[in-house]
Amino acid sequence: MIQQIHRKTIKSSITLKGIGLHSGKTVTLRLHPAEAGTGLIFFLYKGLSKVRIPVSLDHVVDTSNATTIGDGGSNRIQTIEHLLAAVHTLGITDCILEIDAVEVPIMDGSSAPFWEGIRSAGIQELEETIEPIRIANPMWVVDGDKYLVMLPSDELKVTYNIDFNHPLLRGQSYTTTLNENILSEDILPARTFGFLKDVEALQARGLAMGGSLDNAVVLTDDGYLNESLRYENECVRHKILDLIGDLAVMGRPFYGHLIASKAGHALDISLAKCIMSQVTGDELTKFKSKRVPLFSKKEAAR
Repeated sequence: MIQQIHRKTIKSSITLKGIGLHSGKTVTLRLHPAEAGTGLIFFLYKGLSKVRIPVSLDHVVDTSNATTIGDGGSNRIQTIEHLLAAVHTLGITDCILEIDAVEVPIMDGSSAPFWEGIRSAGIQELEETIEPIRIANPMWVVDGDKYLVMLPSDELKVTYNIDFNHPLLRGQSYTTTLNENILSEDILPARTFGFLKDVEALQARGLAMGGSLDNAVVLTDDGYLNESLRYENECVRHKILDLIGDLAVMGRPFYGHLIASKAGHALDISLAKCIMSQVTGDELTKFKSKRVPLFSKKEAAR
């Protein structure tokens, strides 16, 4: 049976710099230790002021090309999933994230630089515990021929299938358990990928200005523009990375068997909302079953 685990933060502050995928401009990201119960909170610096944007499902405002959170107004931070995949892998539950741009730096297109940076800062285990998310029944979300399922399990594992209209990405699948070692070695280093024709179209619109072979796997009509891949099936591994990073927005460790076919950020976040809806209901039911009185005896006597 899964036991409660300790909350964690980082031991010391670190600074990570890279370029923004869309802006092509340098982005500075600083991570700081935080007290238990803080959660993951971004502070977006805008001149001399800063805007607070918590990492939570309630603050997800867009999932079109990446996962974006916002404050309900005009302030947004996009492409948070690569950073969160590393945060989840290392069990970080509480951290302050300061950023001076509206997008997390793309780094090398994977989660590995974030994982390495956080590891270099050290991990501090806190006294307080956090209960992992458990689901009692299968849950799923469907969009046409795309679907994402989570089955009850005492460990985290995934079966993922992609099927793009490309000779190298038809029916590519991967199944694995996802403990810290496997995530750090087999999933987090997998880079984001895209198609050359789409990159050219985006750049013509002033987007993806920071995209290059240094931070992405780029596919031509019949092959790869890159000289080599980190894994033969690097693309499907990166989709798993995105899935873990997206689900990390729930703010708690989670276990289950994830089964995905042609999913993406929108389905990832939809599943996360379904999971939290069930988990919250189950936990409220458990709380009510304890028959805790609404008033103390002293208050009831008034």
